[in-house]
Amino acid sequence: MSQEPLCAFGADQSIESASAALVAFLDRLLELGRPETMDSLASTDITFSQLRVLCALGSHDGPMPVNAIAEQVQLSLAAAGRTVDKLVSCGFADRREDSSDRRIKRVSLTDDGMRYLETHLALQHETVRRFVAGLPAELRDNLCSALKPIVDDAVDHFCLTGSTDRKRTA
Repeated sequence: MSQEPLCAFGADQSIESASAALVAFLDRLLELGRPETMDSLASTDITFSQLRVLCALGSHDGPMPVNAIAEQVQLSLAAAGRTVDKLVSCGFADRREDSSDRRIKRVSLTDDGMRYLETHLALQHETVRRFVAGLPAELRDNLCSALKPIVDDAVDHFCLTGSTDRKRTA
């Protein structure tokens, strides 16, 4: 029996074990913040699709065309257009014609949209902070020691293309 299959099996088992632990952790962490998130969404009648579009706009530098929004949040072009229409009508987004091609509509966050998004993200950050504050110091230190090298590494471990040789540009 060669060592390759054993190593591959060990790696597969390691991946499955780490994946299961991380998913369980994230599920529990999301559950902690669910009441505040639901209250935040309910207070403004924002749907999850609308929140996803707000997040896409908030993470993008400058206005986005509707087709790029649709692709990023995985909605049809028609559904993305309807979602943008609702965000424009409630004052969270602004839609303007592209200066060089009037057929293209560019969408950006308004100040109200940015404030809503910042408030929503602050709720999530506070949930994480409360969770971490409740951990014993040793577990906090271990968590930081485990996560910091992943986040700070020159290799972008968050790139899901499968390539680990992509260097971080920022």
